[in-house]
Parts: sequence; structure tokens; C-alpha cells
Amino acid sequence: MIINEQKQGDIDIVALSGRFVMVEASEVRERLKTLIDEGQGLLVIDMEQVTFIDSSACAVLISAFKAMQIKSGRLILVTSPVVQSLIELTRLHTVFEILPTQVAALSALLGD
Repeated sequence: MIINEQKQGDIDIVALSGRFVMVEASEVRERLKTLIDEGQGLLVIDMEQVTFIDSSACAVLISAFKAMQIKSGRLILVTSPVVQSLIELTRLHTVFEILPTQVAALSALLGD
């Protein structure tokens, strides 16, 4: 898995690619926790390039969502078809705000 972090204004963006599985879960969890703790409460997790996701990855996403709720922040997911399928299967699409592209997510957070 490749993890890229960037910032656009007050928005933190984490772009993931490859397989998001148990082996990478703890690293991703720690990086997200740091961004959430130090950030302004606006986070995009871009998984357009993720080819596989397992239950431990879902747990990481839920953990990030809960941390953002505590901070009164906003988290938006951008998903690939593979990720979207699992999120819908687990009914997590009722929990997360999901948009089709990073551009759409940034626009939503900027209020455009």
C-alpha cells in the first residue's frame, strides 16, 4: 500500500493506493490519528486507487470517523468501485459521507 498525504488550505488529504489490509491497518490508523489530532477538522480519505479492502481497513475508517466526530470535524471518503461495494455490503454508506472524486470532496469541504 502507498500512502500519500497532502494539504490544501485547512483540508488534510490522505490518498491510499493498493491493498488496504490488516498488515497496513496500524500504520494507516496512526497516520490518520496524527492528522486528525493536529489538523483543522477537515479530512478527505481518497481510496480511488485502492484495489482491495478488508475488515481491519473498515475498522480504521470507523475509528477515523469517530475521532472526527469527537473533534466536531468532517470526514469525506472517495472510493473505488471495490471499496464502494464493501462499504455498501456492510451498510457503512449510511455512516460515511462518500463522494465520487477528490475534486468533489474538496469542493464540498470548501463550500463550493
